Amino acid sequence: MGNKATQSGFSLFELLITVAVIGIVSAFAVPAYRSYIDTANMTKVTANFEQAIRVAQNAYSLQKTRAALGLSSAVGTSAEDWILLFNESGMKAPGGGPAYIPSSNNKSTGRGDPVTGAVGVEFQAYRASKTRKNGSIRPARDARLRIWRPLYLTLREQRATITEGSIDVINQRKP
Repeated sequence: MGNKATQSGFSLFELLITVAVIGIVSAFAVPAYRSYIDTANMTKVTANFEQAIRVAQNAYSLQKTRAALGLSSAVGTSAEDWILLFNESGMKAPGGGPAYIPSSNNKSTGRGDPVTGAVGVEFQAYRASKTRKNGSIRPARDARLRIWRPLYLTLREQRATITEGSIDVINQRKP
């Protein structure tokens, strides 16, 4: 009797079925993974925003204690001072770069970074009342810190205004 060689391997049909199954699984897995990443990034932006509010609250509480003891001020006097304080934790924005950036109340150039997810920080110093040329009086304003959660992916823009005595968080624009 002669020896018959047996062939092993996959047939073309088996390979086509395998490729089709991988394609179908990928069609569902890739969008689900992308959604997971987007949700994680939006959570990171919100966590950075809320962390900045907590740090500012603590700084103002420390300021009250220091004032009662007759010690010098502990709160920042510029947006850059506050950003340094917030960035001590080493957090990064989801899109890369620092988690906190200087900002302004300008819809087109300020309010954080909607591309990287960096939280915007704006500080306005104390302003004394002043009599204007027309005789009206411009009222005094306490120093205030504004923290902006940017329009990032599907997040609504939020603004926290923090003064020595209050915190006000409001929703701004929708994406």
